[in-house]
Amino acid sequence: MRVTLSISQLAVALLSLTPVASAMSWPEWLPEPDALVVRQATSASATPTSDKTAKSDATPTSATKKVITTNLNTGGVTETGSNKNSTKTKSGNSKHTLYNPQDPAGAVVMKTPSITQGTQMYKIGDFVTWGWNYTNLQGTPTAVDVLVSCSKATQTWTLTQNMTFATAGSFTWDTGAYQETAIASPLLVEQYTLLIHDSDGPITATPEPGYLSPFSGFLFGLYTPRPYTPLGEWKCVTCSAGVSDMERRALGGAVAMSVLTVLSFTWFVGGIGALL
Repeated sequence: MRVTLSISQLAVALLSLTPVASAMSWPEWLPEPDALVVRQATSASATPTSDKTAKSDATPTSATKKVITTNLNTGGVTETGSNKNSTKTKSGNSKHTLYNPQDPAGAVVMKTPSITQGTQMYKIGDFVTWGWNYTNLQGTPTAVDVLVSCSKATQTWTLTQNMTFATAGSFTWDTGAYQETAIASPLLVEQYTLLIHDSDGPITATPEPGYLSPFSGFLFGLYTPRPYTPLGEWKCVTCSAGVSDMERRALGGAVAMSVLTVLSFTWFVGGIGALL
């Protein structure tokens, strides 16, 4: 009976100390409460989905759309793309190679006739042949154009276009056949300039290292012969049978110098008495 009473008194004493223990902070030497007691998770969690459902709902991107790639080289731009409903293709020219900026531009060197022979004169109606070579060419053109121009007429005549490129170029021009067909723009009796340039560019293209620059360094003249005139019927328009004023003065000066020379020599040899 006494033991039971003692246990009851001890329990009452411990219960009376409960508010004091709860008011005290958790000792630092003990583990955290969360480490001892696992709390219930209150946040909502996503419902797990089976791998089969996820695979069936996903849409494969690669099957419906392809990446379009574009070549950024301005010399040859190519853009391609395709899908089930459309096709788009764009192709450009071949690549344009850039050579050393210190290299000279390609040029035309005349061989027939040589520029050292001076200005050539060709009769309208004859065949005219030109020959030339190229120098400093690194990027050869596929074709060249040959033209002639006349500054007095402010006109250009195209002789040939897209002539296949060759290391030794030549062209023969039938001026007679051209004159017969060129009624609207006949050839004039004037001085002309031979023009040669790359068919892929204009005649006014800027020279570029390694590529053919427009050529305009050969001058020639065209003339029309006059009808034949017998020698007996020919008259010189600028000729005159009379003596011109300048010729008259020159003759008078020569006579005066002759007389003065004779008198001076006579006086020197015989003295003044010889003159008297």
